[in-house]
Amino acid sequence: MQYIKFALLSAVTFFLVLTAMSLLFPADTRVVRVINVAASRQRVAAAVSDFHTWGEWNDFLQPPLTNIKYSSPSGGTGAWLRADQMAISVLAADSNGVELNWDLTGGKQFRGGMQFLPSLHADSLTVQWWFDFHFRWYPWEKLGILVYDRKLGPVMEESLKGLKRFVEKPL
Repeated sequence: MQYIKFALLSAVTFFLVLTAMSLLFPADTRVVRVINVAASRQRVAAAVSDFHTWGEWNDFLQPPLTNIKYSSPSGGTGAWLRADQMAISVLAADSNGVELNWDLTGGKQFRGGMQFLPSLHADSLTVQWWFDFHFRWYPWEKLGILVYDRKLGPVMEESLKGLKRFVEKPL
């Protein structure tokens, strides 16, 4: 009986310590990656806001999604992409960027987008890709902040390199 009480007390104490530690983390976080591309703002905006081009450069669509459906038109504000694994919709799109809503299978929802910023070089454009996440107070969610950047960052970087290759290749 003594061991059961010790195990129960240890589990409760561990949960309380974990909860207290998780309160030190913010409820919101942003994962950001940036790249410079030698292409016009219009060409980059067209590639980012049209879901039909995403298969050419976006690694988040790999491995291939199943049962993909596109809105008509497939680009611009209100456009969407739906698959068995996720649904993505364009909340806003213009020559300065695009804002997206991501709904993953399993209920996780978050915002993301790309901004097109002037570069130091006149012949290039800086593309900033971001994801915003909101976490509830649950310790397992708040401590998940630690893995989001490591998990998403490399995929975002490879996708941005793919976007750079896609928009810089000659027409």
